[in-house]
Amino acid sequence: MRSRIFVIVTVVSLVCSVWTIAAVQAQGPSFDAELQRFQGTWVMISAEMDGKKVQDAHVKQSRITFVGDKVEVITPHQHKDTIIASIAKLDATKNPKEMHWVRTAGPKAGTTMIAIYEFEGPDQYKVCFDPAGSAVPKEFGTKAGSGHIWHTWKRVKQ
Repeated sequence: MRSRIFVIVTVVSLVCSVWTIAAVQAQGPSFDAELQRFQGTWVMISAEMDGKKVQDAHVKQSRITFVGDKVEVITPHQHKDTIIASIAKLDATKNPKEMHWVRTAGPKAGTTMIAIYEFEGPDQYKVCFDPAGSAVPKEFGTKAGSGHIWHTWKRVKQ
């Protein structure tokens, strides 16, 4: 009799836990809704790499385009080749928000990057990441020797 009660209580607890988790996830922004905010082409307006400001000429040549979960990045200060990536995860529940993306072509193809990001209105966002994929930045900005990169992007108006 006790084992039967224990099983019933355990099952009820598990069901309640699943419902609670589902309710919390339903309240947060979904992957698709958050991904939709990135769609389109963006131009870089500022950048910092390893504690140093990126040259204006490189900033002006930089572009990023999101189509669905695919991303094409042109950033001469990082690499001469175009970087192609897929967005694997967007976590808007974290503070700062996190973006997980996998480079599929270009330098370090196959590497998963975890970046932090924050929108500054609907048409501008900042992102900070470690291109080596070894550490997740805790704050926006870079320090000499960190290897981290910080970009600010502005949406191109169609």
